[in-house]
Amino acid sequence: MNWRDAALRVLTLWWRLTRPCTVGVRGIVLNDAGALLLVRHSYGGRKWFLPGGGHHGGESPAETLVREMREETGLEIQVTRLTGVYFYTGEYKRDHVYIFECQVVGGEVRQMGGEIEAIDWFPPDALPDNLMIGMERILDDWRRGVAGFGALA
Repeated sequence: MNWRDAALRVLTLWWRLTRPCTVGVRGIVLNDAGALLLVRHSYGGRKWFLPGGGHHGGESPAETLVREMREETGLEIQVTRLTGVYFYTGEYKRDHVYIFECQVVGGEVRQMGGEIEAIDWFPPDALPDNLMIGMERILDDWRRGVAGFGALA
């Protein structure tokens, strides 16, 4: 085993033991036809999920979503409503994820870099099969108009 493999094993063990708590954001965006915007990353399980990302210091969750939406999709959005806050514990993570409903105020959908493998609009009743863990629950809470919360695993 070389030193890089050993270092990766140590860092992975540290991550699993300490499991830092992070904050993420996701946005529910519909087009004029009522289709939902989803993205698929070029890494990980390559599953479809709502656009968004990780919080940087000095930003509110809503500000984070505006930045991440621009970086991932090219869209300028206005956050209109908080629809839920979930706690994701899969993959040895402890992520608090804010879900916001958004309105497009400018820009055009386009792939903005290597992180995003695909961007597409889906009718809410015809979503792809390979959704990220918890997406069905998040979208069901949103459709029913209830404040979503709780653990996603």
